[in-house]
Amino acid sequence: MQTKQLIGVGLAILLALTGCASSSARTVSPTPSARIALAEDLVLREIGTGAYVVTHSYPWPANSLLVEMPDRTVVMAGTPYTAEAARLVIAWAEKQLGAQKFVAIDTGYHPDNLGGNQAFLEAGFPVYGSDLTVRLLQERGESIRALMLNLIGDPASPYYAAYRQMTFVPPDHVFPIQAGISLRYGNETVQVIYPGPSQAPDKVVVYFPERKLLFGSCMILGGDQIGNTADANLAAWPAAVESLEKYPVVVVVPGHGERLDPGLIQHTLDVLAAAP
Repeated sequence: MQTKQLIGVGLAILLALTGCASSSARTVSPTPSARIALAEDLVLREIGTGAYVVTHSYPWPANSLLVEMPDRTVVMAGTPYTAEAARLVIAWAEKQLGAQKFVAIDTGYHPDNLGGNQAFLEAGFPVYGSDLTVRLLQERGESIRALMLNLIGDPASPYYAAYRQMTFVPPDHVFPIQAGISLRYGNETVQVIYPGPSQAPDKVVVYFPERKLLFGSCMILGGDQIGNTADANLAAWPAAVESLEKYPVVVVVPGHGERLDPGLIQHTLDVLAAAP
């Protein structure tokens, strides 16, 4: 074989191997391979290379999603309940992933969707959220605070004191909710999608198409109960969930719960159908 042909074959093999490595780096699994505790109430579960479910129990466990993109940007879909917890996640990602840039995406105006905004904004990182989230936070933020205090119940609880004093900070990069937004980092895309009213009027989902990874936030149910329906549109919710069936998924992350498989979409429809 001539030298040029040998070089061509070598390049082809190298490209093929590189392509396989790149594809492998993007794979995710509904079975976490590692569990990392950042605090007693803050745990990460690794679901793929550079992809982690972040669970903050304050006091109820709620999920966010942390994904390292090809250009080293770290995208956080949803945030922990508090700025303090968000700072711990940022510090961990800077140390363990070498992250230098973060992007947060609010998936609704409830505290388990944007409570950590202050930490990202203070660090100079952009926080994306919809125009409806901004409006609802302004109009209903105090009502949600009152609901949280009522659910906690005990005025002597440290959680009660924390929510009474908590500052709700809106996103600084605002997009029209009906249009959603698409962001690109390296050769991967992040899609923020509004399927319609569900657990709250402004819930959006965050989809990573190259990884077949969907963060459903509170629109997707991880347990057998609907949970908080104070803002829910129970009539429209099933249609919003059904619209997600067209997206290929390997992992679906619910707003609450440890289950992460694609069957959560149908599971959510089943729970909604069984509700009185």
